[in-house]
Amino acid sequence: MEIKCDLVLLSWNNLEILKQCVDSILRCTRVSCRLIIVDNGSSEAGVTEYLSCLKANGTIQVQIMLNAANEGFAKGMNKGMRAFGAPYTCLLNNDILVTDGWLEEMIRVAAENPVVGIVNPSSNNFGLRFGRGATLEQFAGALKIQTGRWTEMNSCIGFCMLIKREVIEKIGYLDESYGYAYFEDTDFSRRAQAAGYKCAMAKGCYVYHAEGKSGRFLKNKDEAFRKSAGIFRGRWGMPQRVVYVVTCKDKELFGDVIRSAGDEIKAHNRVWIFQEEGADTGELPEHLDLMRNPFPKKFFNLSVFWNIIKKKKRFDRIYIRPCMLRNMLGLYSRFRGSELKWL
Repeated sequence: MEIKCDLVLLSWNNLEILKQCVDSILRCTRVSCRLIIVDNGSSEAGVTEYLSCLKANGTIQVQIMLNAANEGFAKGMNKGMRAFGAPYTCLLNNDILVTDGWLEEMIRVAAENPVVGIVNPSSNNFGLRFGRGATLEQFAGALKIQTGRWTEMNSCIGFCMLIKREVIEKIGYLDESYGYAYFEDTDFSRRAQAAGYKCAMAKGCYVYHAEGKSGRFLKNKDEAFRKSAGIFRGRWGMPQRVVYVVTCKDKELFGDVIRSAGDEIKAHNRVWIFQEEGADTGELPEHLDLMRNPFPKKFFNLSVFWNIIKKKKRFDRIYIRPCMLRNMLGLYSRFRGSELKWL
């Protein structure tokens, strides 16, 4: 059986979460693949015994690699990535649940689009949350109507990240200088983009991510984050968060807004367009990091102000035409260190 994809799953403690993850992979994967579980020095009772008992099925081979200590995300993943050479490699956290058809759809998007080098599935990571009147499988099943469709994104996230082997051959592996965690997946995405590839989210499949559970016992997380952020910032600069506030009175500026927003996306920034209902800004490029939010004319200023100040992360730049919001956002700008720019 020809192996089409190497699944590299990084394991570290959290036995019950690991069991659920592996069970979903064995149950929902139809592509011939190799499941490579790299255990990063688990100390929790039962993990090693569980891994030693895992068996292959008709579709999935199983390989177990045991590290003596926690070597971190990049080094652990690289160990699994270097061991074999299937046409595709998919990096997996141990705190995910995959759904039926997940891998087939991600491979389809990659195979049918030569420009796509890295693929994420649709996920709660990107705001698609199930649980309101639907099971995980029901929610995922409803997305299959979008089979083959994808949207570009600034960078892929390593919780479930499919990579073409040709990308690895061209740019190498994850950069291990990032240490235990953080930013190595974003750095890999930037390197792939510099080599001419795009990052994509496959719309027709879904993977649930219990965000943060795989590393909840990691010591000195804040210190690790600051170190990795410093490395990334020195190489690429940090992505910025940008808002455009557009009203019906700004028709002559719509073209400028579209061009400016496109430039921000090309610079790997995240863009929000807060627009008054009826303010048609025309064709904006489809991109996961470009969000259009319409608000009714009534209470428009208040709605925009509230949606800006409620965000935990500050906006770096706010593009706005002088209006009633100027004084309100001026206070926000001084308090949060944001830059106000006039349209």
